[in-house]
Amino acid sequence: MEKGKLIVVEGACDGVGKTTQVELLREYLEQYGEVITHHFPTYHEISGFLVEKYLAGEFGNLEELSPYFINSLYAIDRAIVSKDKIMPALNEGRTVLLDRYTTSSVIYQAASLPEYAKKDFIEYVMDFEYNRLGIKKPDIVIFLTAPYEVIEQLRNARKVNDGIQKDIHESNKEYLKTVYNTAQYACELLDWKKVECSNGNQMRPIEEIHEDIIKLIKM
Repeated sequence: MEKGKLIVVEGACDGVGKTTQVELLREYLEQYGEVITHHFPTYHEISGFLVEKYLAGEFGNLEELSPYFINSLYAIDRAIVSKDKIMPALNEGRTVLLDRYTTSSVIYQAASLPEYAKKDFIEYVMDFEYNRLGIKKPDIVIFLTAPYEVIEQLRNARKVNDGIQKDIHESNKEYLKTVYNTAQYACELLDWKKVECSNGNQMRPIEEIHEDIIKLIKM
């Protein structure tokens, strides 16, 4: 049996419309077979228990924690879900569609490091998760982006962030700008497929963005 494809949708930062595009892509892919979806981090399940505590600030502030330590918390979540859900689905020939993945650790944890250290950290994460832990490397990463000012306006209009009110990331605006810049760097370094979600200061129609994503999936 031919193995399924692993597709990851990542965003430059919260507010770019990633969740909407994941849902549209799921509906499209289901025309061609069964699709397994998952959103990382995994809330309200044992695999994501430590991540939830971290995001709630129970382990300390961002400045107090090593990005290598933080990545390990997320990696535990991904490794468990990969073993229990992702790999079985792929081995059965199903498509797996992920809202965030190792890509998010690359962005968010590298953002806390000085510029000269980002590349080494990203390479460490790639090796640790894909080689050491055996987590499946994506077949394609769709990267949604727009000017930071446009995303910030959209994000400010939201009352919650992925189900958790004002988490440790969202409460630090300077950090979020650095996250955005780091995401652009990671996209170029790792050859993610970029989709521009805005036209100037306005977000493009949702369906237009979806059509661009479909074109990339078909390549």
